[in-house]
Amino acid sequence: MGYMCVCMHPRSKHWHLLDYVITRARDRRDVLLTRAMTGTDDCWTDHRLIRSTMAIKIVPKRRLQGRKTRRKMNTQALQEPSKRALLQTTLKDHLPTEHPENVEEHWNKLKTSIITACEESIGYLTKKHQDWFDDNDKEIQQLIDNKRKAFQTWQRDTNCAAKKKIYASAKAEVQRRTRELKNIWWTKKAEEIQHLADTHDAQGFFKATKIIYGPRNHGIQPLRSSDGTKTLKDKTSIALRWKEHYQNLLNRSSNVAEETLSQIPQQQTRDELAALPSLEEVSNAISQQKNNKASGPDGIPAEIFKEGGPELMQQLHQLIEKVWMTEKIPADFKDATIITLFKKGDRTDCGNYCGISLLTSAGKILARILANRLLPVSEDTLPESQNGFRPSRGTVDMIFTARQLQEKCREQNQPLYMAFIDLAKAFDTVNRSALWTILQKIGCPDKFVNILRLLHDDMMATVLDSNGSQSDPFKVESGVKQGCVIAPTLFSIFIAMILHLVDGKLPTGVEIIYRTDGKLFNLSRLRAKTKVTTTSVIELQYADDNVVCARSEEDLQATLNTFAEAYEKLGLSLNIEKTKVLFQQAPANPSAKPGIRLNGATLENVDHFRYLGSHLSTKVNIDTEIQHRLSSASAAFFRMKQRVFDDRDIRRETKVLVYKAIVLPTLLYACETWTVYRRHTKLLERFHQRCLRKILQISWEDRRTNVSVLEEAKTTSIEAMLLRHQLRWTGHVVRMPDHRLPKQLLYSELKNGKRNVGGQEKRFKDGLKANLKNCGIDTENWEALALERSNWRSAVTSSAAEFEEARTEGLREKRAKRKERQANPDRDRLPPGNRCPHCGRICGSRIGLFSHLRTHAQDTKVGRPSSSNDEGSPK
Repeated sequence: MGYMCVCMHPRSKHWHLLDYVITRARDRRDVLLTRAMTGTDDCWTDHRLIRSTMAIKIVPKRRLQGRKTRRKMNTQALQEPSKRALLQTTLKDHLPTEHPENVEEHWNKLKTSIITACEESIGYLTKKHQDWFDDNDKEIQQLIDNKRKAFQTWQRDTNCAAKKKIYASAKAEVQRRTRELKNIWWTKKAEEIQHLADTHDAQGFFKATKIIYGPRNHGIQPLRSSDGTKTLKDKTSIALRWKEHYQNLLNRSSNVAEETLSQIPQQQTRDELAALPSLEEVSNAISQQKNNKASGPDGIPAEIFKEGGPELMQQLHQLIEKVWMTEKIPADFKDATIITLFKKGDRTDCGNYCGISLLTSAGKILARILANRLLPVSEDTLPESQNGFRPSRGTVDMIFTARQLQEKCREQNQPLYMAFIDLAKAFDTVNRSALWTILQKIGCPDKFVNILRLLHDDMMATVLDSNGSQSDPFKVESGVKQGCVIAPTLFSIFIAMILHLVDGKLPTGVEIIYRTDGKLFNLSRLRAKTKVTTTSVIELQYADDNVVCARSEEDLQATLNTFAEAYEKLGLSLNIEKTKVLFQQAPANPSAKPGIRLNGATLENVDHFRYLGSHLSTKVNIDTEIQHRLSSASAAFFRMKQRVFDDRDIRRETKVLVYKAIVLPTLLYACETWTVYRRHTKLLERFHQRCLRKILQISWEDRRTNVSVLEEAKTTSIEAMLLRHQLRWTGHVVRMPDHRLPKQLLYSELKNGKRNVGGQEKRFKDGLKANLKNCGIDTENWEALALERSNWRSAVTSSAAEFEEARTEGLREKRAKRKERQANPDRDRLPPGNRCPHCGRICGSRIGLFSHLRTHAQDTKVGRPSSSNDEGSPK
């Protein structure tokens, strides 16, 4: 009757029946057989597995016709050389040798052969999200199989000590190796994310952190109907609502008058853009594709083209040549699957989501070829104030520029009026007809423009929502495709034409004078009127985020009216509710907040605004920014707490690496632009210590110093990190060309304005000078060192390490002195430097002595201690 026993008592060795399968009385007839399995694995318990065989009639879940589950090819297998070779061999056998004349048939034949070869060589993934267990599935499965076999062998002869020992050894090996694999995986991910953070790859950083955080299951997300009267909760209604939303959004009719486009000057045509793409261009475009990206409607990821070998590249080159010559394109190259990404606000409002187009990899390769050719044209066209999606530029450039402009105005007692313009669905409402005309105006030949039009004309799209439902296809006639590599460049060129429409109609903005050939800390260099350059800061742009600046309320109103009129002429509209005004008063001349109006509505005045992820404040400090950084970093830490920091199988070193890769970049985002006070450093250090103590499991009862915690974690203080980040960033600004706005603002002052007499409020360059002194770098010749990137980087790294060492040594000495005073109550033996001459009390510091002497002021006439060398006088 062993099949009825599930557990053996450890002392009496008697078997007992303790586990049952519970079912309803009316379902007992469906139970065929229930028994204990004597030969199965122990599943980490001393109870046997209970198996119940039942005859249950299950009604299969009905799926909507045409709704196929998206499958992802197993591109992770291509990391193995044998799999790459197998893919290339299989592709070589399946690729067609002859191609039809029709472009559509040519692509379909090539696509079918690629999919067939991939199915035979690498197959599909069974899970979407990455995890250490899935990435090491084969090895873990082998270990579990070995353990199971050892267990089954021991169960056949439970009295054999040798077999039991073999099973215990196999079980321990599973535990040891899984811990090791988990640590290796997390260490690798932490190093990868740290590299992305160090190189300021924001897109790659947030994608990698999303993988680290793991999947989220929100369930079915309800939506409001278009009129807002009903809440839709079933998948069919939600899919129809998404289709309705994007069909209306992506088919907005807007007219751009010919006279508007005629104001754009005609540039010389660049005929080289129309040349037939070479095999080298195709190869470069393939290598520029990013891995681990969602595939388009055809399901072929970019890794297949990157690892497919020269035969596949040749075939794709032939197809692109045919597209170029015939000016006909496969439907897969232009069609898209739109996924919805929530931004902020009410989740039931479709307007609070951003649509990203999933595109065919082959189509993205063609778009990359066009983008590479268009890049020199766009660099000659885009203004300096536009920093979005351009090489060697990022969000930190514009954040730094905005903060510097605020500092200069406060320093020279001038008001600053800033309006943060929000365009309503800017990417999705671009007038395509006007865009093609603009491209011709800036020198793109007709052939080049026609190929771009092929990627957009007669485009069809479907919406794939978070519930897994996919809508019916619909036509798209406006906007550029968010998710296409060339879309940001096309949008930036389109927006740049705004400046041609407002040329000569704008107020002067905020005028500055700058000189980059002198010393930053020498203000007298700006007194040489013949050597300074005057420029005006009117707008700061990052893609569709635009900030306009003015010196007065009237100028800001006129600037906004001019920009609003220009946007309307190009078919774009402003979101009045999200357009805000930030007014920074002149310290010596406060005034009332402005009442700026647009389209009959008054814009909201705010005291702080989140600009490109960083908070700008009317107080021109980072108090608000620090609070938001602490909140975001705390959320990032606790999202990883259960997954990593509380996992006992992960080593402490690995946990610290994950903390440094995930939490610290969130905490110190754009810290290069900060003007830091001591109170800010204390808040950041406190958070840093709290996180490290939780990771290292150090409580306050252990009475551990902050220095010892940092040493155990093998990391540095926040103060050293801030120093290193700011010095590296300043060196980067120094190496910028003179026409770049961040460099101009750093080396500038306002053309009009006067500083207060005496000391100034702390500025960015004051903190920079202090950091240079702390690192032992000469404040007179540091710019010459910064021009050499490698030398500057190594100097900053070594100096920051020396600063941290000196800082920790100073803290140790300070603690030792404090302990010495506590351990030795005999005051006469202590140095008399801070001893009160009246009562003999020894104070901890000189300023403490000054405060203590005030208590004697009522009885004695002794004032502030002198600096004489008398024994009783403080030194």
